[in-house]
Amino acid sequence: MLQKLYKHLFCQPHMERRIPVLLLSVIIMGMCVAFFEKLAVGTDPCTVFNLSMAQNVLRWQNLGTWQLLFNLFLLAVILLLKEGRFIGLGSLANMVLVGYSRDFFKPVVEWLLPGEVESLLVRGGVFIPTMLLFLIAVAFYMVVELGTAPYDAVPQIVAAHVKKLPFSVIRILYDIIITVIGVALGGQIGIFTVAACFFLGPVISAIAAKFRPLFQ
Repeated sequence: MLQKLYKHLFCQPHMERRIPVLLLSVIIMGMCVAFFEKLAVGTDPCTVFNLSMAQNVLRWQNLGTWQLLFNLFLLAVILLLKEGRFIGLGSLANMVLVGYSRDFFKPVVEWLLPGEVESLLVRGGVFIPTMLLFLIAVAFYMVVELGTAPYDAVPQIVAAHVKKLPFSVIRILYDIIITVIGVALGGQIGIFTVAACFFLGPVISAIAAKFRPLFQ
């Protein structure tokens, strides 16, 4: 059993490329979240929910610990459903590093952009490259194929059992539900949240398709 687990986690082609790219991708994703918060453009649906839980319900200023706990809960559900094929090093990296990277970069972003960012020119000048960087980071996270985040595995599992709806519809509904719960708990949404719910999936997939041959 341990040998099978070892092969599942570590025996992919080009691991010497996959692991550094994986780690850099999830750290960049966390950094981008800190910028999105500062610019008040909203975050991805999962982070909207996790931020509202951490800050408004638990009264924690940091995101990392709650996000890790939430993902551990989802991971337990996935394993109980015997859907462990979705889990890998990428799942663990996402669970730990995205939230704690946001916490690390938040004061850095505050230092770079002190006070309220009211200028539309500044907001657009920071938001556009940040969003592009986020899209590339998520695309590479997908490309290395070392497992998906527990949050992202849930709609894939649902789609495997609900044949009447395409995965894209299930994913959109899933993100909307999570966003609505986050807003009900006091979370903030914005243009990036809407884009993440409806439009960014195909863009990320298109970027990932360009770079996937590097890891095959």
